[in-house]
Amino acid sequence: MSNDEESPTVPFEDSDDPDQEDDGGFTQDVTINTGTLPLFRVSVTEAVKDGLSLQFTIMATRIEGDRGLVVSRQFEDLEWLHHQLVAGNDTEGIIVPPLPMRPEFDPKSAESKTKKQLGSDCNILRPDDFDLECKAVEKYLSLMLSHQTFGRDKNLETFLCEKEAPVRTKVSKGIMGWLSTTIDSARKSQHKDIDDYFGKQRVWAVEYTRVSREASLNFNKVTQSQWRLTSGLQHLSTSLSATLPFKDDSTRAVNKLTLKFAEAVESSRKGLEAVSQTDEKTLGFELDLLARYMDSVKEMLFQRTCLMIVYEDACKALEKAKPQKKQAAEEAKIAAEGAYAHCCENAKKELKTFMRQRILTMQDGLVAFTESQIRTSRDVYSNLVQVLKDVEAEA
Repeated sequence: MSNDEESPTVPFEDSDDPDQEDDGGFTQDVTINTGTLPLFRVSVTEAVKDGLSLQFTIMATRIEGDRGLVVSRQFEDLEWLHHQLVAGNDTEGIIVPPLPMRPEFDPKSAESKTKKQLGSDCNILRPDDFDLECKAVEKYLSLMLSHQTFGRDKNLETFLCEKEAPVRTKVSKGIMGWLSTTIDSARKSQHKDIDDYFGKQRVWAVEYTRVSREASLNFNKVTQSQWRLTSGLQHLSTSLSATLPFKDDSTRAVNKLTLKFAEAVESSRKGLEAVSQTDEKTLGFELDLLARYMDSVKEMLFQRTCLMIVYEDACKALEKAKPQKKQAAEEAKIAAEGAYAHCCENAKKELKTFMRQRILTMQDGLVAFTESQIRTSRDVYSNLVQVLKDVEAEA
């Protein structure tokens, strides 16, 4: 099936009672089986640089209680939690919430980020408020807490409730493993699907991942252009103010008008800076999250494709099996079929849930983006009107 035959907005078929979510193979020793999800409300209040690490302050409150627990965690602790949640649960057919991007907080990274946003000739560094990083961590934890597969995992409760961070070990990511995965993905991703529904979803996921990344990248280019413009406006405002050293009668009137013009430019700069910040935190954040979530969707569908190939190979092996190996081949075929069917069942539910969340989340992002644009534009308009009145009074 080619991309021309299906658009990136392929509707998902209905599955049986999608609201009845699967427990994803919970076991008593790794999960908390009481209460409805989420079990906690989380808020990441701040992030502070502590030497070579960035410490996130996380406040967790049990839904059934009113007493909040405050802990401090590094991003490496979050990476270890993600590894534990994925490795300790049945994730076949599950769209795993994506881990946030690793924050860049060292001076060199901050300078590189500033030059990328404001231009290579800019000598101004943006302040390290880490609001986006806090929001990303908070969103990730909220998604995990609300997920039927991960929300009751004891590792998640330990991460949120224990004063000291769990002891972590380095997760090996060898180049040979990465190379093997890349080759395997390239070889199996083009395998013909035996299910028309999932065949359409695989085509949709590839195309939608591409357009999601492009949308996020292009929106980031817009916000970076706005940041560069704020830098230019700041330079213009400073230059205008610096031209007012002469206070003699012949230049007094001109100086007053120039000063008002500098105030108008500075007001525009502050407004555009506010717009740029809210753009990053609203629509920019949601587009980036969607692009990373689509990678998780593709990973889930690829996992199902691998199980499908194993099932097909088991069926072929059973057909060719000799009498003395018939029983073993039959057992292998039944096991492969069970794993494949289980993955498909979970995948259909996950895809329907993801589609609902995608629409609602993007709607919230667009609403917040629009409201911030209107609010900031009104503030800038009011300031400019006042400056114009002052200029008219001076004329």
